[in-house]
Amino acid sequence: MRMEFLRQLNTTPLSGLAELGEKWIKVIEDLESAAELGRELHAYQQQHGGQLPEQYTDVTDLITESRAA
Repeated sequence: MRMEFLRQLNTTPLSGLAELGEKWIKVIEDLESAAELGRELHAYQQQHGGQLPEQYTDVTDLITESRAA
């Protein structure tokens, strides 16, 4: 992500830097939110023997199968 940010920073005209900054602020906020959700899910799994909350579906097997194909 750092490399992509630097690439965009170096290729964006001066007039587009404010918009680029807003875009990357959103990326960072989304990443922070996802990390917090991940920590919450991990804590839930630790308290419930590795199980996910019922609103989530474990797709580990699907991912493993698709990588094997």
